[in-house]
Amino acid sequence: MLLVTTALVLLWMLVIAMAFVILALARQIGVLHERLAPVGALATAQGAQAGEQAPVMPGHLLGGGTIEIGGALAAGSLRLLLFVAPSCPICKKLIPIALDVARDERVDLVFVGDEDPDEQRRMIERHGLAGQTFVNGPEVGMAFAVAKLPHAILLDDAGKVVARGLVNSREHLESLLVAHETGHSNVQSYLRASRAPALEAAE
Repeated sequence: MLLVTTALVLLWMLVIAMAFVILALARQIGVLHERLAPVGALATAQGAQAGEQAPVMPGHLLGGGTIEIGGALAAGSLRLLLFVAPSCPICKKLIPIALDVARDERVDLVFVGDEDPDEQRRMIERHGLAGQTFVNGPEVGMAFAVAKLPHAILLDDAGKVVARGLVNSREHLESLLVAHETGHSNVQSYLRASRAPALEAAE
């Protein structure tokens, strides 16, 4: 009888120890999962940040005329500014992706450049961008403090910056829209907030 009781006590001690090990592993897996989570657009510290009003200015269209940048849009609308250049190899890959994302998500896509107009026109022809809104000139990039390309800035209908950052993939572009849907400035912030309760419970 004593042997049976001792065996049961040892068994329960083993079960309790395993429970602690499982809880510790769950916590570590959560931390590791966050570290390996999809990376969103690389945020920059310069220029208008998420939640701030975008600078309002006229953008000079490559085909003539102007468009207001940073102003109010129709209720519920979003505008994506994508800064590109013919000399940027990543931009060439990203342009068709941006067109797909804008179409799928019903976002007003505005290309912004600051290059020789003839070079820009050749890029437009090469990528089939005829009919797309294309602003060319240094003013917009300077106002938003865009230093590297490709750079994307998502604006809401009030002209506020929803999210911004360096982008080089569809995942990066979609992370800006995730920021709008979740109210977080970037996808990493959203993931941290969504996992906080689980990590606290694991502790």
